[in-house]
Amino acid sequence: MKKVSARLLKTATVTAAGVLFVGAALSGLSAQTRSFNTVPAKNATATVEVQDNIVPALTLGSNVNVTNELGAQSETSIAVNPTNLSDVLTSVNDLHASSGAAASVYESLDGGKTWTNTYITPSSNFCYDTWLAFNANGDAFVSYECFDQRIAYRKAGTTNWVETILKPLAGSSPDRDMVHVDTSPTSPFFGSVYIGYDDNGNNNAPYVLYSRDGFTNWQRSAKVASGNPTIGVNVTTGPDGTVYASWEDYSGKKIWSAKSTDGGATFGTANIVTNFRINTTTFFISIPPQNTRGVLPFPMTAVDQTGTHAGRLYAAYFDKDPAGNNTNTYVRYSDDGGTTWSAEAKVDNDTNHAYHFHPQISVSPSGKVGVSFYDTRRDSTSKKTDRYFGLSLDGGVTFKNIRITTAQSNETVAGADANQYGDYAGAWVDSAGAFRFSWTDSRMPGAVKEDMFAGSITP
Repeated sequence: MKKVSARLLKTATVTAAGVLFVGAALSGLSAQTRSFNTVPAKNATATVEVQDNIVPALTLGSNVNVTNELGAQSETSIAVNPTNLSDVLTSVNDLHASSGAAASVYESLDGGKTWTNTYITPSSNFCYDTWLAFNANGDAFVSYECFDQRIAYRKAGTTNWVETILKPLAGSSPDRDMVHVDTSPTSPFFGSVYIGYDDNGNNNAPYVLYSRDGFTNWQRSAKVASGNPTIGVNVTTGPDGTVYASWEDYSGKKIWSAKSTDGGATFGTANIVTNFRINTTTFFISIPPQNTRGVLPFPMTAVDQTGTHAGRLYAAYFDKDPAGNNTNTYVRYSDDGGTTWSAEAKVDNDTNHAYHFHPQISVSPSGKVGVSFYDTRRDSTSKKTDRYFGLSLDGGVTFKNIRITTAQSNETVAGADANQYGDYAGAWVDSAGAFRFSWTDSRMPGAVKEDMFAGSITP
């Protein structure tokens, strides 16, 4: 969260930690002159769109309000227990916590119908950037930051979460972390847990933390790449155990990717995934549906493990429309370990130059590629959003769309939290091929404030 990702807007000033507070307007984001981070500012069945590019034969689950909190929630993650597909976890930045922000985890044991809180960081800690994963045994992991790097685990069959503080290992000011577990049985690093992040205290340098079981003996990679500062270091793994780290180079207006063949200890030469058309040099980018906090087009990545294109690496991101000022969601893929990349495929299929942002990507065991994203196509002012889903059955070449949400949200109205939708939303695909989603939702009626909602789609 660091380039003042204003991850959690806390009061009316900018603190020494670089947190942008609710009183600050981010018009054009010129006000953000402090550290480049994403710390938050403190303080029924869906309907298929009437278009000619429609996802056929999908079963959409209900939109369920997970949190029902009196205060705002933002930046969500979701994961499914591979040993029990009815066991689903979601996580969120709880901006209603007494500390200003807490890392909070909810659990459903009935496939997402009902939810209970299963973990929350202590009330004295200001924590954020939650991310979830399971290993093949059903052990759960949640990574997050409290101005340091932390991870908590819960072993299968237990109810107790154990927190590990990775300090000073992660450096002076880790930001925008994401946890990933290698679950490929053909990988020599099977069971390894990885955390991608940038060290905001060291020019936003990209790093990967790794542990062979996620419980002990954490180590840090060599610097993944030198050069421009980074944000959004996203980690994924291939079926052969190759570790991929991808990130946004905001001053250079690029996305880069590098790979490791030694389990995350060292990384090879970075390669360009895409050159942005949008101006990323301001760090946060103000768009109509997220005009206060701004957005970051850092990549989300996934690898086809066992499908038609096994080993194919995918990267999802958003960028400026070549023919307009709006933003679209795109996917590129690589079949040679991230050295070269395909032409970009546009995921959203509307024709009214709406805004699309915060994509999340998952690849099913059969190779179906799913991308979810916020979308303003149903609002002529481009302020109200829905969450949409794009599905590709041809390896990321073409996508068909369907709407996930049954009601719109508007984070630009008076009283909306300054963090708005945050910097990302969650998605997961389970071993049966069902896609799961979590997102920030402020529908009225239906949400208390900005709540975390969850839903699903089964192809």
